Amino acid sequence: MTALAMMGCLLMAADAGKPLFDSALIFDPAQESHGHVHASCVVLCPNGDLLAAWYENGPRLPEPHFSGEQDKSDDVRIAGSRKTAGSSHWEKPFIMADTFGVSDNNPCMVVDRDGRLWLFHATLLGVPKVAWGSALIQFHVSSDYMKAGPPQWERSSILAPHPLPVSSDTAPADGKTRTEKRPGLLQNWFADPYKSRLGWMPRAHPIILHDGAILLPLANENAMAAAMAFSRDGGLSWNLSQLVPTLGLEQPTVVEYPDGAMTAFFRNEHLKRRILRSDSTDGGQTWSAAVLTELPHPGAGIEAIVLKNGNLAMIYNDSTKNRDSLAISLSEDRGASWRWTRRIENEPGQRFDYPSIAQSADETLHVTYSLNTQTIKYVHLDEAWIRRGN
Repeated sequence: MTALAMMGCLLMAADAGKPLFDSALIFDPAQESHGHVHASCVVLCPNGDLLAAWYENGPRLPEPHFSGEQDKSDDVRIAGSRKTAGSSHWEKPFIMADTFGVSDNNPCMVVDRDGRLWLFHATLLGVPKVAWGSALIQFHVSSDYMKAGPPQWERSSILAPHPLPVSSDTAPADGKTRTEKRPGLLQNWFADPYKSRLGWMPRAHPIILHDGAILLPLANENAMAAAMAFSRDGGLSWNLSQLVPTLGLEQPTVVEYPDGAMTAFFRNEHLKRRILRSDSTDGGQTWSAAVLTELPHPGAGIEAIVLKNGNLAMIYNDSTKNRDSLAISLSEDRGASWRWTRRIENEPGQRFDYPSIAQSADETLHVTYSLNTQTIKYVHLDEAWIRRGN
């Protein structure tokens, strides 16, 4: 073997042991503006492709449609892009869903056990006077999505949750959230068919449970209350869990452990500025009162995932005030403690938020998040890179 060949082998061996961290923009906003770009979700397709979705502004609509706020305007739609297996580039973005004349927001996706792609998103019916509280959930299902261009939807429908009567002990978290609603007001919410069946917002990934059921984490913007929607018949019917017995909760992200236990983590406005968590031991039908974790929180989107080795990963803004720092943390004890943390981004004055995370068969992690609400940034990393942060 020549000296040059030996040097090449040594470099390859060194690279094989090097922690992984690569990043790229899904599209360059300086070259193509998509307006207000936010709230991405990334999934792994069965063929190894990555598929990302987000919401953005489409062509401005004429009067009387509302166009005053970019993320609530009537032209907001769901867009996406694909990174084919082995490619270093993302496809030119395409439209995944666009309900004419209303604002489509907060997409999230999952691939079920039959290999079908599910897209859920909220459609805001009442902007500008009523925005998040007017949300109606739509979902779309596709078996034809692993090729260039947008998925071909074979079925679309709406999901209008029917909440169960609330418990009298439902109350604000520790009595210290900024949401000052009380059980009496929650009963009034339950009695109003518009406020209780509209305003449900998805955000983090749905998950496929060990029995094949779909669990969609939800929170209601009219009550600041969270619950989980389940379907065991391919979306033909849905049932809703009991409300998490704590108010002031938003945008839950849910994980299921190998023994069937579950944890939900929540965006919130707790005055102590920490991520909240709740646990379930009955398949997600009932949940414990939410308690504080040690992770800092500025009131922004978060996502958790159970990794193939059993560790728990959380991606979040590790700040109590701003979204200019984005970190990922690892736990070996189901979130009781977080031993390793490393920042993905840290630039004062910038904005990095609403992260999404997925793991591929090679155990590397794929992350997308909003970059200054102008584009979606993609990061590819591994656990070794995270552990180097400590």
